[in-house]
Amino acid sequence: MAQSRTMPMINTLLTRLLKLNNYHLFICDVIGFSITPLLALILRLDGRIAFAEYMPGLAMATVLFLAVKLTILFQFGFYKRYWRYASVDELTEIATLMAAFVTLQNILFTTLHSFSGLPISHLPQTLPFLDGLFSCLFVGAIRFSIRIVDRANQKQKTYYRRDSVLVVGAGNAGVSLVQEMQRNPQLGMNPVAFIDDDPQKVNLRIRKLQVVGNRHKIPEIVTSLNIRKVIIAIPSAAGKDIREIVDICKQTGLQTSTLPAIHEILNGRVRVDSIRDIRIEDLLRREPVQTDIARVSQFLRGKKVLVTGAGGSIGSELCRQILKCRPAQMMLVGHGENSVFNIQQELQQVLQLLQEEGENQEHIPNLLACIADIRFRSRIEYIFEQYKPDVVFHAAAHKHVPLMELNPPEAITNNVIGTKNLLDLSLENDVEHFVMISTDKAVNPTNVMGASKRTAEMLVLQAARQSGRSYVAVRFGNVLGSRGSVVPTFQKQISAGGPITVTHPDICRYFMTIPEAVQLVLQASVLGRSGEVMMLNMGEPVKIVDLAKELIRLSGYQVGKDIEIKFSGLRPGEKLFEELFIEGEEYEPTDHEKLFVVKNASRIIPDHLISTVEQLCQAAEKNDANAIVFLMEQIVPGYKPKYENKGLFASTNSNVLQPVKQQEVSTTHPLAKELQRALDNQEFCLFYQPIMRLQTGDVAGFEVLLRWQHPQKGLIAPDKFLAVAEEAGLIIPIGWWMLREACQHMSKWQQQVPEKSSLTIGVKLSSKQFYQPDLSRKIEDILLETNLDARNLVLEISEDVILEDFDKALDVLSQLKAVEIKLQIDKFGISNVLSNSKHNLTNMLNQQIDKLKVDSHLVKRIESDLESWQMFENVVQFAQKSGVDLIADGIETAKQLAQVKSLQCVYGQGYFFSQPVGMDAVKTLMAVKS
Repeated sequence: MAQSRTMPMINTLLTRLLKLNNYHLFICDVIGFSITPLLALILRLDGRIAFAEYMPGLAMATVLFLAVKLTILFQFGFYKRYWRYASVDELTEIATLMAAFVTLQNILFTTLHSFSGLPISHLPQTLPFLDGLFSCLFVGAIRFSIRIVDRANQKQKTYYRRDSVLVVGAGNAGVSLVQEMQRNPQLGMNPVAFIDDDPQKVNLRIRKLQVVGNRHKIPEIVTSLNIRKVIIAIPSAAGKDIREIVDICKQTGLQTSTLPAIHEILNGRVRVDSIRDIRIEDLLRREPVQTDIARVSQFLRGKKVLVTGAGGSIGSELCRQILKCRPAQMMLVGHGENSVFNIQQELQQVLQLLQEEGENQEHIPNLLACIADIRFRSRIEYIFEQYKPDVVFHAAAHKHVPLMELNPPEAITNNVIGTKNLLDLSLENDVEHFVMISTDKAVNPTNVMGASKRTAEMLVLQAARQSGRSYVAVRFGNVLGSRGSVVPTFQKQISAGGPITVTHPDICRYFMTIPEAVQLVLQASVLGRSGEVMMLNMGEPVKIVDLAKELIRLSGYQVGKDIEIKFSGLRPGEKLFEELFIEGEEYEPTDHEKLFVVKNASRIIPDHLISTVEQLCQAAEKNDANAIVFLMEQIVPGYKPKYENKGLFASTNSNVLQPVKQQEVSTTHPLAKELQRALDNQEFCLFYQPIMRLQTGDVAGFEVLLRWQHPQKGLIAPDKFLAVAEEAGLIIPIGWWMLREACQHMSKWQQQVPEKSSLTIGVKLSSKQFYQPDLSRKIEDILLETNLDARNLVLEISEDVILEDFDKALDVLSQLKAVEIKLQIDKFGISNVLSNSKHNLTNMLNQQIDKLKVDSHLVKRIESDLESWQMFENVVQFAQKSGVDLIADGIETAKQLAQVKSLQCVYGQGYFFSQPVGMDAVKTLMAVKS
């Protein structure tokens, strides 16, 4: 009965305590501060107080101490606090103010105590210190009791159902997360334990929770503690660690969540609402990027910054991160009004928050949204004249490879003409810094999109070379989460019940997250100098089929059982492997470990760039896809389009677009008729490059190199015209002419230098030549006609031609071998043939192949790349076991020669030994040592 009366009274007291405001607290302080000197004196004298002796002095000290305390508390705004949410910060403030009380009280008390005539001189000198101690306890207790009562009252009023949570990671992020869950029971999460791989933390208690073991203990802990949810709170963890933890958690069958990567929460504290499901970005997460934020902020602060493609995946993230650097003005330029509107609204909300938080108005950027198409110079010109940007980040581009392969004019107008417009206007308006977002597909491109971006890079480098300003291009690969990424497509296919379509089982790509890529782009803008290409360290390539499998598992399905993966074949212009290096470019590390610079990029620009780009623009205006591809071949070294797949179209009466027939292409291509004329007028000529025995320095043979002696343009290399010849069907007659001429020359040299009759002549065959009907019979006729021994002829077939149809290639090789000519695989080592077709290839080598030639790109990389060295070493060991000779192609330096020799390669070829020579100089090379 008594208990039933007591509870309402306690509840009433608790309610009244919660209603105390600062006025009530002031009254309490006055009463408390009036009592604390008396309590201090009682404690000092063990309760034996002679009131007649001490009362006058005590009254004087009480008034003095009360005046000091109240003055300090009012001075520091102590009565403007809301104590219901008091924390450690408020407790620290109380302790600091009490220290100030004691110090000031001691000074005044000591001064007055020295006057013997005053009543205060009878009091003990420790009184100010003891009074300050009691005052601190009193002030702290009265205020923090409000916080304690509030929490108790909340628990009494509301019961929240909470799931037991296991937190993986007892670092700063994990502890902050647990702290918020403990403060907010309404979140429905009750943290019960930590998991951490640090052995020094195991069995310790953090925030009252025990660190119960490492990641391998998760299944056991889930069972013993009845865990309902696992949260991975390690924002700095690499993808491989996240994958391992997720795999362990899957054994428990529980829901697993995570915090975002560190760069996503870099400027904000860890919050419970940051928790989300595991994404594919988490599984592919790399080591966090260490960005020199201060240097980037200093670079952009107070400047006018223009961002093109501002509504896109990369452009919008650029805008977010640039805004943090407080530019004076930011212009969001984009063609899609909805995407530009969305990023504008998002950034406006950020600016509004800054204003509400009292940020200096001068430091808040001015935001401008400009709907504009960079292809229209007049519109962009207006923007530049109106706003005068200091820095331009150019992220606008067409990026979809298959679509651009089908629409070359669009790739040129947007990626090339748009970039040229921006560069011309930047130069005219004295823009000091220009950063273009490029792509790894610009490296040795096989598609229109990559070639157009490489052309745009050259325009940037040309502008930098002419102006001396800091104009740079930044290359990187695919970004996870972008609209052009494969991930959204896979997710849609999974939602539809499958199947997931992957183009090829071996196709690989480099991946980064959008924030990581943008951080490195901003870092590159600071580190880049005039006329450089910056390249991001993309890490290791990821197989697309593995990405698909991970997405299926993350979605809660089983590969092959619930969702199937089907292979649809490579699309037009698509590569199996993206490359990172261009032949002739020199790469150097920068101050940032994940950024490389191509130091000689501005020197690898064709002299005719501007004139050819003008022709490109005209071809794009006329929608002449044939001319576009041809002209880009003249600009971009290494661009070898597959003409039969490049998606050229012609109109039909039914207004349906149909592929142009092969015969029509051959007659309409602007170069085809010239090639036919060249063949008729015998404008083609042959050069010869010696193949050397590396140990002795003797010439072992020659490789034939085809050139076109154009009447007006001079000597033209084959990579500028062979693709057109292949498409037009002229590669066959050119090939027969080349083979006949080479055999005649070798037969003549043997007669002049009979002691060198064992030398060989090597002729490369294209795919169409190799699969030409009656190839072996026609070669026999040429050998008979030229009186050349079959053993002096070496036919070179590229590795990719053989791998394209292995069984068919084996049949052709068997027919050629019957003629007794020598056979050689060219460009060996550029694919994963050693791992995928080792058994079949070994059998073929034992029966058909006499020599292997290592790809020149691999030879050039062994100087600086350990992986290339190991790959070369594997090729050497493979050749030795197979009993075939090995030629290293592309040796250009003494260091490369020494390294190739150390790997026990038998033959070498390249400019280090000799430039390709005409037929008249071959006799001298045959007769003497190199």
